[in-house]
Amino acid sequence: MAEPGGPAELPSAESGFDLADARQCVGAKLEEVGGGNVGRVHGVLVDAVDGSPTWLVVKLGRIGRRAAVPARCVAAAAGRAWAAFPRSWIRGAAEIEPADGLTPSQERQLLAHYGIPLDSGRGAALAGRAAEDRSSVPDAEDA
Repeated sequence: MAEPGGPAELPSAESGFDLADARQCVGAKLEEVGGGNVGRVHGVLVDAVDGSPTWLVVKLGRIGRRAAVPARCVAAAAGRAWAAFPRSWIRGAAEIEPADGLTPSQERQLLAHYGIPLDSGRGAALAGRAAEDRSSVPDAEDA
């Protein structure tokens, strides 16, 4: 769960991190800000309505468990990606099945896990969406 003085947000879609940037992360090693290896980026989930990147799917370790990391909290360059969270937070996130996408409820749980406010940004974008709908779906390029 989020700790006091949580992570600083890195560039977001609003400040230049777009779908092309998220796609470039696929295959990259994901590291925590301190430099420790977290896993490898295996895919991108996008908003089911507007197609903007919402989550990066990260394969954790050799077992292949997959977790979602908020796309707006990742920076990438030179074939590497860095998350604004400690490794333990990412590894502590709920396991996801990327092919299924995420429901608004699952996304809210992940946002809360990462300490991201639910009343702005992605949390606000989920307002009014039906609980049974998929709010984030696999990027068509990953399919």
